Amino acid sequence: MNYAQLSTAFARLGKSFIDPNNAKLDMAKRKAAAENSWFDEKSINHALATWNETLQENTIHAWFEAEQLQTPVAEAKKIGIVMAGNIPLVGLHDLLSVLACGHQAHVKLSSDDTALMTYAIEELSHFDNWLAERIHVVDKLKGIDALIATGSNNTARYFDYYFRDIPHIIRKNRNSIAILTGDESAEELFELGKDIFTYYGLGCRNVTQILLPKEVSPSFFYDGIPDHYEVLNHNKYANNYTYHRALFLLNQQEHLDNNFLLLKKEEKVYAPVGCVNYGFYEGEDELKRHLEENAENIQTVVSKGKFSFPTTAIGQAQKPSLNDYADGVNTVSFCKSI
Repeated sequence: MNYAQLSTAFARLGKSFIDPNNAKLDMAKRKAAAENSWFDEKSINHALATWNETLQENTIHAWFEAEQLQTPVAEAKKIGIVMAGNIPLVGLHDLLSVLACGHQAHVKLSSDDTALMTYAIEELSHFDNWLAERIHVVDKLKGIDALIATGSNNTARYFDYYFRDIPHIIRKNRNSIAILTGDESAEELFELGKDIFTYYGLGCRNVTQILLPKEVSPSFFYDGIPDHYEVLNHNKYANNYTYHRALFLLNQQEHLDNNFLLLKKEEKVYAPVGCVNYGFYEGEDELKRHLEENAENIQTVVSKGKFSFPTTAIGQAQKPSLNDYADGVNTVSFCKSI
């Protein structure tokens, strides 16, 4: 296998995600929706379209060049991957990273995202025998040389203990924040709504906290997102929203409510589905302190503002590139070091 062939295989997978005549993919989509009711047609199609945009041959070539991937490793190691299932195909990037380095991927699928990941694995294996020999779906991870695992804070402690003797990347819960400047347009606020509501807020790149200049009212944000009310059409989202609204009212907690999203003044980054926290800032130094104090809880920072720290453009949080590594840990560098 050379990298031209590998790039072609990855790109073919991306193309298959939007093939209107792909009966196998249609079946996988139906199975995915049946196994996880959060995976509705809108969420699945967004994930597939995003991966199609990402897996273009030019972007794959650029990724390989940036990571100085020229030839697969001389000795393929067994790298275990414990995949999450909070959003469709969330484990695909880890799989591609392991394969790009020439290692064997021993994949423990999430029960919440089996159908779509199985489709992707079967397609890659069908494209090339070299890939087929390097992807192994397993029930238990035994005899692996390294581990990449994504889960909750509780499961992370288990992984950290159980796999303490081998190199590992263990990811915990994270969310994202948005820093507003107060001069965002109506279109930009609508795009920010996508960063909040895509996948119904279940992804680590979903915005769960909004920071505003001290002189800007939270209603500035609220007035910009009414067109996202359709999230209430999803039963599970509606149940979460209704539950937390009742909880806030019962506990007499001060909050704002626009009938589909609850806004609460809170310093924490994390907010449950149906809720977003908000706070205020005065100057970049205060923002930096907040980012530093919550570094382990933040996946990305969404903003149109010009700051000395990196940010993601509004509306682009759910469209990561191949070199946007979860938790800021370069998975390819990790795999190359094994």
